[in-house]
Parts: sequence; structure tokens; C-alpha cells
Amino acid sequence: MLDKQQEVWFQSNLINPAKQVRILLFDEAIQLYDASDESFIGAYALKGIRLLQHQPPLTLLQLLPGAEDRLTIADAHLLLPEILERIRSDRKISKKIGRNWKWPVLFLAIAGFLVAAYFGLISLLTGVGLKLVSHEKEKELGAMIYQSMSENLRIDSQSSRSLSLFASHLHLSPAYELEFTVVDDKEINAFAIPGGHIVVYKGILKEMKEPEELVALLGHEASHINERHSLRSILRQLSGSVLLSMVFGDLGSIGASIAGQADQLRTLSYSRSLEEDADEKGMEQMISNKVDPKGMVALMDRLQKAESGNTLPGFLSTHPLTSERKKSALKFIEKHPVQFETPALLSTDWDRLKKDISREQENASESGEAAQNQW
Repeated sequence: MLDKQQEVWFQSNLINPAKQVRILLFDEAIQLYDASDESFIGAYALKGIRLLQHQPPLTLLQLLPGAEDRLTIADAHLLLPEILERIRSDRKISKKIGRNWKWPVLFLAIAGFLVAAYFGLISLLTGVGLKLVSHEKEKELGAMIYQSMSENLRIDSQSSRSLSLFASHLHLSPAYELEFTVVDDKEINAFAIPGGHIVVYKGILKEMKEPEELVALLGHEASHINERHSLRSILRQLSGSVLLSMVFGDLGSIGASIAGQADQLRTLSYSRSLEEDADEKGMEQMISNKVDPKGMVALMDRLQKAESGNTLPGFLSTHPLTSERKKSALKFIEKHPVQFETPALLSTDWDRLKKDISREQENASESGEAAQNQW
């Protein structure tokens, strides 16, 4: 059941009953998902959305020019300020141009419509792809991406086994068998690959001081996998032929295309909406595993401090940490005032992992085998 303050209702054509939905901002569009079963409903380009009415505590939006599709959002919803800012910004630009130009306005209006249609189509294809791509195809895609990436990574197998042992005490995914890899690199980074791979760099592990911070990181990355955020971002990058092969064909025939994009896929960034979603789902997992969710905020603070002044791309370049994200995390903790002692097994395996990542590099460069954690 959604929090009352986060409720969103969608009504199509005004003749159908309104249904409760979840929203995400992605690819310059609002994506709608049925709140009851998480099924994809549709995507609406932000450039085509208009504010119809604001009557506290609700805001009413028109989703398409001249159409009757409506979205009602609770004023306290975390994404509403960004949505209003984006659509008001577009309208201000249009009005300013309209005062100075006449014929160019028609051209710009047509161009704006085409741009909105393009982003809407891309977002729609991504959403449809998420529905059509099976978990089996997703895992196959993830395995191909991981294999291509691992050829250029210095994998620390011992630390990978220790990380897998640490994660084995946590329930992080009901749908995927997660696999964990530690990379011997001082870069402060971690990323999730569709299908269940989580890759963590030694640089980010060395910055952590408490096991709760690692649980927060794993919960966050696992949520990107569980909610298919990683797959969503990758579908956006892949060509239509690759998407069709994922849905209907054999991924082996497009392996070269995927392998060629593997390094780019590693640096895909997530929108603020997806990051906040992964934060919240990650903290929910922390609570279900009886781990203090304040570890998420501690992780945010530590990474922000560690990367300040660092010109190298790292975790925060692909997982942007905004003030809104931290505020949302603090608000979640305030609404869930729980306190847990660190589980003994986690503490033991945390100590083992910290010793492993502190080892010299003499045994760190091994073959690209990822230790697997299955439950």
C-alpha cells in the first residue's frame, strides 16, 4: 500500500475509473506503472504535459495536449516539484518566444512536438521492452555484458568470495540469484548488471567504516536489479534490432554489438527518480534484514566526502547524490524509527572482507571468475 502522501492516480479518457499508479521520471518522460502489480501502463513526454489545477492537497495534470488523460498527484509526492519545474520551464520558454516571434513559433511548436514524440516513443519502447524481455533473456544479456567487462577488470577472487559470504546472510532479491565481484581498483565505484551481477570496487569498500554501509550499498544496487532499473537504462542505449533480438531472437547473434557497448553500459547514470527509488527499496531491505537503515545516510555522507575534489569519474557520477535524495532518505528513517544491533555473522564477515581488501596486490590479479552467492 502506497503512503498517502505519495499517492498518484491515473485516469484515461475520463470515462475509465481512476487507478492508483507509481511514477518514474525517465528519458524526458513520466512512466506510469500499475501500483497493484507493477505492470507498465505508458509513458508521457514532459514537454506535452500541462498543469490543469492545483487544489491542495492535490495537483491535476493533463498528460497530452487536447486529450483527456489525467494524472492526479499528492502535493507531498517527492517527484512533484521536479515535474512542475520542468513543465513550467517549458511554458516560460514558449511564452518568451511567442512575444518576439510569430512564424518561428509554428516551426518551434512543430519541432517541440517532434522532440516530445521522439522522447515519448523511446520511453514507450523502453517500457514495452521491460514487459516483453523475460528474466531468462535478461540474465543472458547480463552474462554477456559481465563476460565482456570482466576481461578488462582486475578481479580479486578472494575478496569476491568474502563479499559473497557477507551477502549470503542477507535476503536481497526474491527473483534473481545475485553474484558479487570485487575489482582490485582504487576507484570509488560500484554498479549493477541486469540479471543479477553486482560489481564493487575496492576503492569504495576501503572508504566504508561500518557493515551497515555495505548493506546499504548492496541493497541499493540489488534494488536497481530487482526493479529492472539497470535493464531499463540499457534498453535505452541499445538499438531497435538488439531490443527485438532480446525479445524474439537469439542474443548470441548480437553478442558482438553488446560486447562493443559494454564499457559504455558500465558508466550509465541513473535519474534522480530511479536513485531515490533504489534508496527507498534498499532501506526497506535493510529493515527486513534487521539492519539499521541509517547506514544508507552514513554511506551517502562518506561517499560525498570521499569524492569531493576527486576529478575521476566514480560512484556519484553514475549515482548522482542530490540534496533531495538525502532529504528523502532522512524522511524515510524518520517515518521508520527502528534500531537494530549489527548481526554477529555480518560483523564477522565484515572483518574478514576488510582484511582481504587490505591485502597487497600480489594475489589480487586473478582470472575473471566471479564468486557466486546463491540462496
